[in-house]
Amino acid sequence: MFNNTKSSRNILVILLATFLISIGCNKESDSSEETITLKGTVLHGQSPIENSMVKIYLAGSSQWSDAVSLGETQTSSGGEFEISFSMTTDPEAVIYATASGASASIKLASVFGTQPLPSNVVINERTTIATAYAMAQFIDGDNIAGSYPGLQNAAATLQNLVNIGDGGIATVLNQFPNGASTSTLSKFNSLANIIATCVEQPSKCSDLFAISTSPNDEAPDNTLQAAINISHTPWRQEVISPLFDFSMNSELYEPMLNLAPDNWTLAIRYDGNGQQLDGPGNIAFDYDGNVWVTNNYTYSDDSSDPNVCGDTKVLRYTPTGENYPGSPYEGGGVYGAGFGITFDIRGDVWVGNFAFQGSQCPVSDDNQALLWNNVAQFNSNGEALSPDADLSVNPVIPGGYLSDEDAKIQGMASDHDGNIWMVNCEAESVTKFTNGDPNQRTVYEEIGIEKPFDVTVDTYGNAWVTSNYNDKVCKIDPNGNIQLVEGSFHRPMGIAADSQGNVWVANSGGMDPPCGSSTVEDFVEFIAAISSDYGFPGASVSMITPSGTVSAGSPYTGGGLYMPWGIAVDGNDNVFVANFNGKRLSYIAGANTSSLPPGFNTGDPISPDGGYTFDGFERVTGVQVDPSGNVWCCNNWEMIPVQTNPGSHQLVVFIGLASPVETPLIGYPRSPHTED
Repeated sequence: MFNNTKSSRNILVILLATFLISIGCNKESDSSEETITLKGTVLHGQSPIENSMVKIYLAGSSQWSDAVSLGETQTSSGGEFEISFSMTTDPEAVIYATASGASASIKLASVFGTQPLPSNVVINERTTIATAYAMAQFIDGDNIAGSYPGLQNAAATLQNLVNIGDGGIATVLNQFPNGASTSTLSKFNSLANIIATCVEQPSKCSDLFAISTSPNDEAPDNTLQAAINISHTPWRQEVISPLFDFSMNSELYEPMLNLAPDNWTLAIRYDGNGQQLDGPGNIAFDYDGNVWVTNNYTYSDDSSDPNVCGDTKVLRYTPTGENYPGSPYEGGGVYGAGFGITFDIRGDVWVGNFAFQGSQCPVSDDNQALLWNNVAQFNSNGEALSPDADLSVNPVIPGGYLSDEDAKIQGMASDHDGNIWMVNCEAESVTKFTNGDPNQRTVYEEIGIEKPFDVTVDTYGNAWVTSNYNDKVCKIDPNGNIQLVEGSFHRPMGIAADSQGNVWVANSGGMDPPCGSSTVEDFVEFIAAISSDYGFPGASVSMITPSGTVSAGSPYTGGGLYMPWGIAVDGNDNVFVANFNGKRLSYIAGANTSSLPPGFNTGDPISPDGGYTFDGFERVTGVQVDPSGNVWCCNNWEMIPVQTNPGSHQLVVFIGLASPVETPLIGYPRSPHTED
């Protein structure tokens, strides 16, 4: 009986297991595949393009892997198409399309992004330009591929340029702080008119292909490749005016440029909900490419409002510039953060206090001095891990963790050992939290630095600190040994490491940070007196080699270096520099020139002599590169700052301009993984 019962139970278990497995397999099948029908129209402006071959693709999931063809069909006389295809419901899958016209020279494209897909789409010249720029770091001919989150975020960013449903201008590009407030809308339409000219007059396509030939003498044979070539080399001075002249052959898309631009970059501005950013100082990206921002002041749209205090929040935005759900985050002791923000190896974010505040903030000077000594820590959900401050008592109770007495924290960095580094501009010291533990605090003081401003960590685990006031850079090795490097530095500010073991220094040429002998009030007065077109004669970039010596070619000039402040290295080890004056971004060839056209040497300017100018810039401090290859800059202060509230209110993003960087940035930059 026992054996029979046991046998029966075994049979029941087997049957039940088989049933559950069957359910699981069916559920797997149901959830992993579905049939999608995509309807759309291929248009030239509002005119249909008939007999265009539309191909739908699933983008490759790692860099330069092969995209998968999902289906194809020809458009009707009304330019319409409908394609049904089966595919997995992977939420990271990116869908895109190309449309080849009756002429072999005409190829348009659009990227529809991840599911759910829109019910109807349009493919036209605007979607083609948006594809070429947003996907610049992921597209090779017809093939689009890349790893998470860069590819997905790039596809989402494309929809800030163009409405993929109707082919019109996207709301973000069309409205403030973009729209009529900057030249980007007109430039975008002029780029679309370049393609439209070829569609309208196929006989002119050969002229376009000659102008848009790559520096490697690779001539495009279709309009999509021409657009890609333009997006990859927006700095080429010899073709800027010819491209503009070619764009004037069509007035299909308006408004358009009336004069040739300085460059063919596309930059847009984000301001979140429009009521938070006031003096954004620096940014850091998390694993998903979300943007964490330090903010000098509590928001006020009135620059004459004297009552603004230091912001007590850390801000977080999505990769496409919207407020992240639940953001901003309060607590942790944040107050008037400046240039200091970094992620650690656990995914926590650290923010350094500088205690910026308006001239009549009710927080007294004595209490303000208690608030600039500490750093705050938040987890990836925005929950404060460091103690809160209490500003309601006198004297105030500062929150966060002590960096140093009388610190005024500026730059911060983390390394692969989990250490957190911070620079104390006022105290003229550097602090390390070993393993990210504030109880294991080491303060490096009296080490020969004056007004230290920024810190980076190289491939060997050395921390490098700019010493502004005495034109030096300080190296602190993992054992705490100190080395002072001097040579070609001139009032250095930002600093960044590359993957080759080099360190890059932004020489402002004359900047005097508001710490020590210079107050914020002094700095505002100094900057307000400088013409918006003024550049310090000593503005440059220096490179320190892995041996700890300054490169023989340093300092490097050109590329629009006016008043260097922030500096960042991209995934190909090339260098971007934010200028605090002149409304321009500089782009410099790095130590590894293999990604650049022939003829470039380390330190050569890639951006034009005037830099990548943009009329949407104010005074820029922080600059960083995201996983999609977008270059983010902080409009930190107004061009004419005032004592009461000098803060500006936007982030500026150059779309697809750089080689992507794996985030969060720990130490030196890495190119994102090419495998899943």
